Amino acid sequence: MARTGSPRWMVNMTVVRVKGIKRYCVKGRWFAYHRKTGIRIKAEFGTGEFFAELAALERKLKTAEALPGTLGLLFSAYRASPMYTDLAPTTRHGYGRMMNLLQPINDMPLVELTPQFVAGLRDRIAAKHGRRQANYVMAVISVACEFGKEHGIVRENPVKGVRRVRRSRETPHANRPWTEDERRTVLAEAPYQLRVAVALAMFTGLRKGDVLALTKNVIRRGQIWRRTGKTGQEVSIPIHPDLARLLQEAPAHNAVTIAATTHGTPWTVSGFNSTFIKAIAKLEREGKVGAGLTFHGLRHTVGTLLVEAGVNLDTVRRWLGQKTLAMAIHYSETADTSKQMRRALKNFDPLGSKTRT
Repeated sequence: MARTGSPRWMVNMTVVRVKGIKRYCVKGRWFAYHRKTGIRIKAEFGTGEFFAELAALERKLKTAEALPGTLGLLFSAYRASPMYTDLAPTTRHGYGRMMNLLQPINDMPLVELTPQFVAGLRDRIAAKHGRRQANYVMAVISVACEFGKEHGIVRENPVKGVRRVRRSRETPHANRPWTEDERRTVLAEAPYQLRVAVALAMFTGLRKGDVLALTKNVIRRGQIWRRTGKTGQEVSIPIHPDLARLLQEAPAHNAVTIAATTHGTPWTVSGFNSTFIKAIAKLEREGKVGAGLTFHGLRHTVGTLLVEAGVNLDTVRRWLGQKTLAMAIHYSETADTSKQMRRALKNFDPLGSKTRT
């Protein structure tokens, strides 16, 4: 009759307990079986070959239980979904660039997409392309995996729990605000076809995509009305007298948009980027502007100037078309609030001295 458990001659010996197997004794011989698959392990119990055979069965089981598919198929399904197609054009373009960057590993099975793999991928991209790109890639993989969880393509999001690459304290902040001298210089010396777009961003704080998409009919009753492309927020921004003057002085053209190329046609994002980067690089070589001047820095400039003018954060949020106060703080974190501090000091009275006098 078959018996289960440990043989009698092992009573005075060290008992080795191995999780996930069954042992049977038949006619004086002991056999070990893998519990979940029912496969008999041929090697002698407790030997190195035994544990190697057991590990191979566990790996095979894990692969069999995992959902089929590759990273490339996950990205293809995500790109075809409304979750991706409904994104703002600039966001969709950025996500697409990150997925294209990962094309060399498109054939990787999703079962191998583990937190450990994501951490290693993060480190390799950070070393080659920098911190921001590495974090952007992680964000895109995370979004695609959340889509995959909802549709039964993956079981878990492996990006959760993997830390982003932190910015070094010595690294300057990206998209810094422009100084007053830089704002005057660029408007005076940049090619004329750039000036309208720069002026619109400088006085409204709108993102590049929104600035280039502004049509002439959005100006009504002294305000610019626009539903922002990224957040979908409706903004109505009053036109500053200096902006009104700059728009009036701009060359006339037949494009439906306010900003236009030298041919009188609407800008493409890539065409504008190329022209803008060349113009700023020339001014930087000539020592007329500082390093690190970006178009998106104008958005930070507007947030900073609004706070310095005493505007509350909720108004800054609405002006910039943000959904949360956290982003309003982000765009105005370099503001000089010394004037507000001096005003606050008039009513700041910890010891009640001003009240008594």
